[in-house]
Amino acid sequence: MNSPDRRAKLSASERSFRSRIAQLASTRWFLRGTLSERAGTCGKPNCRCAQGARHTSVYLVQSQGGKLRQICVPHAWQARVREAVTEYRRMQELIEAVSESEWKRLRERKRSPVSAA
Repeated sequence: MNSPDRRAKLSASERSFRSRIAQLASTRWFLRGTLSERAGTCGKPNCRCAQGARHTSVYLVQSQGGKLRQICVPHAWQARVREAVTEYRRMQELIEAVSESEWKRLRERKRSPVSAA
């Protein structure tokens, strides 16, 4: 993909996808995982949670090597972590679009005779 000739042969939409992937990868923070909001009680008898107003926490959950791992996200970091999870999903969608273009290109090459370079 490093050759300028190769880039010139890409469609405008594929160049746009690849450009957006490069921008996201170089300028954004991204995390693979799912955010899970949980509510619980702390166990203190005089706390508001003892009367039913439970404490909420946000966890970042990810499957790695077939096992779940999770981490509690501090309140001050929640907006940033939410954005990072969203950016990861955007990147994944763009990569899928580029992959689909490559699949189509491969099918077209398979149908047409290979030219000697």
